[in-house]
Amino acid sequence: MEFSIIIPTFHNLEYLKLAIKSLKKNSSYNHEIIVHINGKDEETLNYIKETKIIFTQTEDNVGLCSGVNIASKLISKNYVVYAHDDMYFLPQWDDELIQNINDIGHNNFYFSCSHISSHIPNKSKLNHIYFDCGDN
Repeated sequence: MEFSIIIPTFHNLEYLKLAIKSLKKNSSYNHEIIVHINGKDEETLNYIKETKIIFTQTEDNVGLCSGVNIASKLISKNYVVYAHDDMYFLPQWDDELIQNINDIGHNNFYFSCSHISSHIPNKSKLNHIYFDCGDN
């Protein structure tokens, strides 16, 4: 089972590279990656073209929601994963997700998740889960 993974980005190339690297390294399947580039960003555009990743681009920063909606027109898989350009995908992340999909037994679902961070200043005021993930 493969997913279409939509990643909007805005001048965040180094993190985007890490997110894509983690997808390629830690996925059990060859998922379709679709990046939406918000605004003019030649470095990101060159990287996306060099790596032959599917992409959309707008002249201006249209924001996360509009970027995802534009990119969603290119999906070819039955399931869509929405990711941010600063996410890191852990080993076998997709196996776990597929197992959960199979456990549900139907296609009427929406999964969501919580942000887990290891570097949160003044963590008591945020609605994030704090977990020491290490430094590397």
